[in-house]
Amino acid sequence: MEDPSTLLTKLGDDDLQVLRRLSSEGTAWIVGGWVRDGFSSTHNSDLDIATNLVPADVIRLFPDSLTHGARFGTIGVRIPGNGKTWEVTSLRSEAGYTDGRRPDAVVFGKNIIEDLSRRDFTVNSMAISFPDGEFLDPFGGIGDLRSKTIRTVGNPSKRFSEDGLRILRGYRFLSASDLWSLSDETEAAMKECVSMIDNVSSERIGSEVRRIINLPSGGNSLKLMQQHGILEKILPGANLPDRFRTTGDISVDMALLYADSDVGPNTSSDTLKENLKLTKEEISIFDLLMSLQVQNSLVSAEEIRRFHVAVPPEWKGSVMRYFESKGEDRSQILSTIEPPVAGAVPLVDGNTLSEFTGLDPGIRLGRLKGHLHRLQIERDMTCINEVLDCVGEIDYVNGDPLDWELLSWP
Repeated sequence: MEDPSTLLTKLGDDDLQVLRRLSSEGTAWIVGGWVRDGFSSTHNSDLDIATNLVPADVIRLFPDSLTHGARFGTIGVRIPGNGKTWEVTSLRSEAGYTDGRRPDAVVFGKNIIEDLSRRDFTVNSMAISFPDGEFLDPFGGIGDLRSKTIRTVGNPSKRFSEDGLRILRGYRFLSASDLWSLSDETEAAMKECVSMIDNVSSERIGSEVRRIINLPSGGNSLKLMQQHGILEKILPGANLPDRFRTTGDISVDMALLYADSDVGPNTSSDTLKENLKLTKEEISIFDLLMSLQVQNSLVSAEEIRRFHVAVPPEWKGSVMRYFESKGEDRSQILSTIEPPVAGAVPLVDGNTLSEFTGLDPGIRLGRLKGHLHRLQIERDMTCINEVLDCVGEIDYVNGDPLDWELLSWP
């Protein structure tokens, strides 16, 4: 574990520029995730800074800054010629969280210890002053970091009642590795405060769930969330498979949770739209995965050629991850069956088909053309005559055109 005195040597030149300018008129402390991750020699977190300057002073020092969070004391500091943004927050003393989401009022303070006391978990309540490098750890964060314990700062029920998102953040920190655990008091309060999730916006919940599934032990965190009743609150009817491991693909992981659920595909799709705010494309991929009979899919050359053509390229990775997670790896057979030589475009157009069959434009001609396109792809035909020869297999005069399958997958 890193020595606190060496952490400041990890700062970049642009970080130092921001800190020095703040320190020229006030005091600055590096806080939160950057300090936490620094002790693990993994600076994956953005540099967050606390200062005793009020927002107006920070804006004066950095005129190009983002100010949408100014009323809560947070400025997105930017410097010319640099694409980075530093979150600089004035020291605060807050007066209650009536809505369980944001403080009722923000009073700017001068005491860094009081400011750290407002934070969610002890491992996030450490700070390093700049430029002298004094390490502040008033709530035992370094000890919890060493023991890999998630523990709230102060009363856990109070912390979670202030902002229900902190519950999900706790599960997210657990997802970093199998070595992390919750303190008994924190775990009990998470279960006790389940209802606080109702006060958190779907966008914020969706953001945390995405982070959880992208971490090494995301599956274990989701299992614990299920045991605590949190998962049912967020994703009603979701059912974790045995030995579930997340893929990091939101559409795939949600399909795995709902594949063996009693909840129907339409209901689960609506849940994901409303509760996690998945995008239209993510929902479309989820719907596709939910329609699959995995054991019987992608086993024939004809179907694989349809897969090559009918499924958008950016969706295919999700399909493969879903199959692999279900224990059905199709990578080898997919590599042996090439996409159709003639490509995805129909070889026979409507005018040619109308002249050949005598059919007038309409549903019969349209469905016939679509069905021939499917046969062209399945059989890897390369010329118009091959496709037209298939017309003899179809009762295109008296048959029901709705029986003629169009190109699709599955």
